[in-house]
Parts: sequence; structure tokens; C-alpha cells
Amino acid sequence: MSHLTSSVLIIDDDYYAREALALLLARDERTRVWDSAESIDAALLLLERTPGPGPDVILLDVQFGADARAGIDALPALASACTGARVLVTSVLRNEATVLAAVKAGADGYVWKNESGSGIASAVCRLTEGRFVMTPSIAQAALGQAQAAREYAIEVLGTEPQYADLTSALKRTLYLFCLCGMSVREIALELQVSQHTVSSRIKAAYQIIDAGSRQEAFARLVSRADPEVELR
Repeated sequence: MSHLTSSVLIIDDDYYAREALALLLARDERTRVWDSAESIDAALLLLERTPGPGPDVILLDVQFGADARAGIDALPALASACTGARVLVTSVLRNEATVLAAVKAGADGYVWKNESGSGIASAVCRLTEGRFVMTPSIAQAALGQAQAAREYAIEVLGTEPQYADLTSALKRTLYLFCLCGMSVREIALELQVSQHTVSSRIKAAYQIIDAGSRQEAFARLVSRADPEVELR
């Protein structure tokens, strides 16, 4: 690619996923958001009507609404609408059949949303270098057959930090603050602790996950979808 930064089109029907991905890409000087779309049709319309160069990379979800294959089925149309763009599938689906279907349909990488997190910018850069990118659990499910289906090098991304220092109390507080949008006062009432305790927990959690704001912490939580964080 001739660009100093890799431009990215995000296609995902989940508003919060789009916002989280956009924030993670914007924070990295190697990547920038070309645009985002909530559906395949909206993305194709953007590609048709937007003048100038198209995106270098397309981040594509697999499931849209009730259609569990919408993203895979759209790969040929996206390739035709944006010649030369690499497509990185980002999905919560990680079964072997879905991964291989995406690979055979033309995807240039497949990452599990729960594992990609802040590494999404690195994944984009690897794609523009001609690599096929996978996250560890995807590689475990389908690496051998994916290698047989594609000719270029496959790279398995490193795993995200597990934030072992986040106690259950910190996780729950952060969940209420970032994902539920509750105020410090509301969280204090919910957890039956003081507002000072809530503020201290939020500050401690920010330090552990290396976030400087609610928006950054939100992006990290959404990209990880940490199953250990429970509201009840």
C-alpha cells in the first residue's frame, strides 16, 4: 500500500462494536477509519458513492441480524466494489465451518472479537503486508485447513492481557460504569458502597487496563467481552 496509514472500513450491525473498533483504530498512528456502516448494503453504497481511493482494509462481521452468513456471502460483492482491499473478518463466531467458509469465500484474515482487542490495528497492518491473520482460538480451530486453502503466510496474533489484577469488585464496578453508563452515585446505590469507594475502584481499574477515560475503558471491555464480568 502506498498510504502512510492503512484506511479501514468497518462493517458491523452492532453500534457499540463499531464505536469500539473505531476508537481502537484511531488511537494507533498506523491506522485510520475510512468510514463505517451498519449493514452490507450501506457499505456497498458508501463504496459506490464515495469519491477518491477506497479503504485498504475492510473489517467485516459475519452475522447481521438473523443471517449468520451475511458477511461471508457478501465477500464477492465487497471484493468487486473495492478492488484491492483486504478483508479481515471480526466475529464472535469461531467454529471451524464458519472460519473455513469465510476463508474459501475470500477473507484475508479471521479474528475472534474476544481475543483481538487493542491488537486490531496490528492485525490490519499485517494484512496490508500480505499476511493472513488469525487469533489463537481461530488458529486452533482451523489453522491447518486455512493454510491449505490460501497461499500466503498465516500469522497468529498474540493474546490480549488477561488483567489478572482486576478483582471481581473492580470488574463489576467498571462494567456498571462503562457498559451500563451508570453514574458514580448510581453505582454506589447499586453496590451499597460509598461514592468514594466507587471512584477509587474506577481509578484503580483504569490503571490496570491502561485506560484514560470511560470511552477507552468501554472500548477495551467491548472488544474483550470479558465473560467473567457479571452484573448480578
